[in-house]
Amino acid sequence: MNMEERLQAVVSQAETDGTLWHTIVHGNNSTTVSTENGKVPSVAKQLKDVRDELINGAADYLGSCLKAKNETTAIRDNALVIKSEIEGLKNDTQEFRDTAESYKNMAQTTFNSISSAVSQGITDIQTEGSTQISQVKLAAAEQVAEATAQADRAENAVDSKLNIDCSNINLLSILKSCRFSSNTNGTVIKFPAVLPDNTIRIIIIQFGKIVVNGDSQASFTFPEAFPTAVISTQATFYYGFNNGTDAGCGVHSVTLTGGIAQNGCNWQLGIGWMAIGY
Repeated sequence: MNMEERLQAVVSQAETDGTLWHTIVHGNNSTTVSTENGKVPSVAKQLKDVRDELINGAADYLGSCLKAKNETTAIRDNALVIKSEIEGLKNDTQEFRDTAESYKNMAQTTFNSISSAVSQGITDIQTEGSTQISQVKLAAAEQVAEATAQADRAENAVDSKLNIDCSNINLLSILKSCRFSSNTNGTVIKFPAVLPDNTIRIIIIQFGKIVVNGDSQASFTFPEAFPTAVISTQATFYYGFNNGTDAGCGVHSVTLTGGIAQNGCNWQLGIGWMAIGY
C-alpha cells in the first residue's frame, strides 16, 4: 500500500469515527451506537438512565419511609393501649388503698368500742377481783393489736403495688420475643431473661442434626443467625456406635451463622448439635 492509499484509509477511518462520535453526542435518549469494543449509549441516553436511577431510588426511599411511618404508628398505638391498661391498674390500686384505709378506720372504731366496753366491764366487775380484770384487759389488747396489724398489712400491700415502675416494660416486645420455630436446618427457641442490671436479653437456643462420614467433618448452618454472640455449643451422636471403637464427636469453628461437626468414629453417623447465644 503506497502513501496515498494509506492517507485515504486514514481519512476514511476518521470520517467513520467522526460519524460514530456525532451519533453518540447528538443521538436521542434511546440511541445506542455499536463500536469496535461494543455498544455505547448516546449522551442523552446516559443522562436519561441516570435520571431514571435517581427517580427509582427516590421512590424506593419514599416507600421505605412510608413503611417506617406505618410501623411507628402501630407501635405508638400499642403503647397507648398499654398506657391505658396501666392507668386502669393505677385506679384499681387506689381503690385497694382506699379500702385498706377504710379497714384501718373500722379497726380504730372497733378499738374505741372495745376500750369503752372494757372500761364499763371493769366498773361492773370490780367486786369480782383484780384477776378477772387483768384477763379482760389482756384479751382486749390482743384483739386491738391484731386488728391494727391487719390494717397495717393491708396498707403496706397497697403501697408495694403503688411502687411498681412500669416505665421500662414493653409488654408487646417481650411477648413477640418468645418464639418456637423450625426449618430444614433445625429448631429455634427464644425467650427473655432478666440480667443483674434489670435489663432484658433475648436468649436463643438452636439445635439440629447432621450426618457426617466416618473420621471426617462437615459444616452446618443454624436455622437463624445469632444477632450478637454464641456462648455455648454441644454435640452428641444421634445413633448408637460400637463401644470398642474410638467414637468421639464435637463442634468447632463456630460463627454466628453455623459451625463444623466432627465425627471421630470410623463409620458414618448422625451428630446432634446444640448452640446457645443471644
